[in-house]
Amino acid sequence: MKLTTAHLARLFERYADTVEIRYFNDLQINNESHFISGDLVLPGHLRLFLERNISEIEIFYTPALYEFLSREFPVEFRNAYGRATLTQMDRLLENLRDANVQSKRKRYLRMVGDVYGIDSHSGRQVMLLGHDELLDYRKWNNLKRDIDRNHSFLYRNSELSIIIFVNLILGEQKTYIERFKINTDLISLIVTRCREMEHCISPDFVPTEDVVSVTDPSMLMEEYIRINARLIIIGERLEDADKRALLQIRNYDKFVRLLVVPSLDYKSIKDFLTQVKLVYNYDRWL
Repeated sequence: MKLTTAHLARLFERYADTVEIRYFNDLQINNESHFISGDLVLPGHLRLFLERNISEIEIFYTPALYEFLSREFPVEFRNAYGRATLTQMDRLLENLRDANVQSKRKRYLRMVGDVYGIDSHSGRQVMLLGHDELLDYRKWNNLKRDIDRNHSFLYRNSELSIIIFVNLILGEQKTYIERFKINTDLISLIVTRCREMEHCISPDFVPTEDVVSVTDPSMLMEEYIRINARLIIIGERLEDADKRALLQIRNYDKFVRLLVVPSLDYKSIKDFLTQVKLVYNYDRWL
């Protein structure tokens, strides 16, 4: 796992007495400073990195270290969506392979943390899968024979964001104001309420970062692809332009997740958030 000097500085500042970080590779900085794999990374080493313009280093991943990282950098080091055994991982990736055959949208799994193996010649640990690396069935088949069969995998999905889709390309001022309010209310609702554990959509979902507003139907397809969105929430009745935009996405992605919002009031908010969570986490190809 690669950490920048900024990551290391924050960890040492906050958790110097508890965090343990070890070099993954041997590192020669100068004739007097030579660190070998397994050595501890210490706060005093940051000065050496700065002097030698070393901006990042490869370190050993551990669950304890990742907990500190996800606490301090929740977007860069997201929590895992799920945990799987080797057999379960095999099934997940096989299902994604079958879905990818049927759709132009290609879905993958992302590793949370590194997966290591042992080099048969040197006896040293080697990295088989890197943190946040995209994994598909073909890559998995080439690697799984080298992985400990008792290994437990932490993973995320390649799709993540939610699009709030409300068409604001309208001529009538009154209609625009009404729809603008719907758009802002939905964004505010998802961002604020989904921070609460009770309404958490997914462990790796960061509401302040992962909610995107699209107000122009002609931009919907572009944004859906650009951010690899997982769900589109439709916030009003559909105009012809909206239907065409959604049809375009359906032609691109057979398994697109869509949710139309009914009129919301205080009593229906909890039911709406429950529905968002259900649709977000439902894999339509199963």
